[in-house]
Amino acid sequence: MWNSVRRITGSLMSMKGVVKSIRFCLFGMAACSAFEAEAQNVNLTPQPKDIQVQEGMLTLPSSFEANVNQLGDSVIQEVDQFIEVLGASSGISVKTTGDAKALLQVRLNPEIKNSEGYVLRVTDSGILVEASCTDGFFYAFQTLKKMLPANVMAGVKDPKVTSYALPLVQITDEPRFGYRGFMLDVARHFFDVDEVKRVLDMMACYKMNKLHLHLSDDQGFRVEITKYPRLNTIGSIRDDSYSTDFGGSGKRIHTYKPYGPYYYTKEQIRELVAYAEKLHIDIIPEIDMPGHFGAAMAAYPEFSCEPDVRHPVISDESHTPTIPNVANPKTLQFAKDILSEIMDLFPYPYIHIGGDECDASHWERNEECMAFMKKMNFSHVRALQSYFTKEMADFVATRGYKLMAWNETITATGSDLNLIKSTGADIVCWTGAEAAAQKAYSLGLSNILAPQPTYYINRKQSADPTEPTGPGNGNETLEAVYNYAPANNVAADKLHYYKGVQACMWTEYISADKHLEYMAFPRLMAVAESGWSPASKKNFENFRQRMQQDTVLFHYRDYEYGRHYLKASQ
Repeated sequence: MWNSVRRITGSLMSMKGVVKSIRFCLFGMAACSAFEAEAQNVNLTPQPKDIQVQEGMLTLPSSFEANVNQLGDSVIQEVDQFIEVLGASSGISVKTTGDAKALLQVRLNPEIKNSEGYVLRVTDSGILVEASCTDGFFYAFQTLKKMLPANVMAGVKDPKVTSYALPLVQITDEPRFGYRGFMLDVARHFFDVDEVKRVLDMMACYKMNKLHLHLSDDQGFRVEITKYPRLNTIGSIRDDSYSTDFGGSGKRIHTYKPYGPYYYTKEQIRELVAYAEKLHIDIIPEIDMPGHFGAAMAAYPEFSCEPDVRHPVISDESHTPTIPNVANPKTLQFAKDILSEIMDLFPYPYIHIGGDECDASHWERNEECMAFMKKMNFSHVRALQSYFTKEMADFVATRGYKLMAWNETITATGSDLNLIKSTGADIVCWTGAEAAAQKAYSLGLSNILAPQPTYYINRKQSADPTEPTGPGNGNETLEAVYNYAPANNVAADKLHYYKGVQACMWTEYISADKHLEYMAFPRLMAVAESGWSPASKKNFENFRQRMQQDTVLFHYRDYEYGRHYLKASQ
């Protein structure tokens, strides 16, 4: 699944000082001795819950066996995937067997209670992998790959690497949070299937398990819906596009030409879902409504609060030219029909409904909505949004799905909290995140922390004037992202409401694949560590050094990344 390795021996060209010119050599000394010196540091990100390191290394022979006796098909599949990657990258041949004397022992251990937890032991005589669930085995093998030379995790063959050795370790590991997510906005700018797969690959390297795809907004509707084809023939196209000139000036630019049609076909969505499943990543689709629903309203204005007005798909960073008429039963059916097709495509039983930044003044100017508000005895116009959310929650529940929503669903003045409480929705907390999380658990609702600005990694990561144009003032540095302490001061009896963390990548200014990667990496890895590792393990300088070593992996895959805290590998 990886591209062929590109040998990098010269200087990498900078872009107006943003990407500093560096010299990078994969292995400047003999490959084996260079790796063994590095392996003593046991370069693992995120850091395991507990790791004990002994002196010495286990050098893998050119062929060995793996004992898979009494394992189910799903676990054997994980073993086979590890064997395939190891063989393709190193040439090492591994055969599965039932031999208790095999070098690699893979065993079920029902005493491991966390489904993503595992035990890994490497001694001078062999390797033991234990877990109770398939997820745990996957993460154990990810750890094994990460402790080998970087070309193994990259899945590429490097003739300069001639020896593959593991440090002698005993690891007992499990994640701090069950939800370790990344939100990618593909509505403002569209990223094709190959680039989304590259994002998924990197997420899996660092044990992240949720990709939240922001599939619709005022600037575009990006998924095929059969029943409403104008969502794609109209909603996926806009008259203009604006972004940052990442490959040149770093300044904001307009194309002044149509953008689109850009959307994922149903077959492409199924391809992405299947790809993510192999990496133990769930894809959570977001159809943002009732606010940020402008592209859908441009395609089907008859369901809007202004059915006689033809609004274009927005071409700039503004939002919500109009919103759906929630008093119209046909509008509710329109929304439910969309979600029905979404549920057909995405098996993970959560649908993100958005719910942020909804301009309720559109309802105030609509006679039908005001009459419905009076009929329902709502005391505030915002309760119309709560009613809409409840309708969607009840509908998806008939298929065994639950809603996720941004925190305005409960924090916007006038929201009907009893209605939202009854939905059981998970609340993604971004604005005033800590207070929003507290409000969520006061309603008995779980939350995911995605604090703006810190975890909004689309924001500028440096105050340097040569940094590409974008939101923020440069305070969202790698160090700031890493040092955010999610749920560290939460009472023990409330921690079960905190499902996890999520980084967000909004793409109003980001249109190029390399720009996306530059903004995400390595800040996404900082969020990954906060999601997995115990809070007591976090240390920024240690993390920075590990990311420095991981530039080898980045270069194997030709990933772009922010070099602000990283020096050239020697």
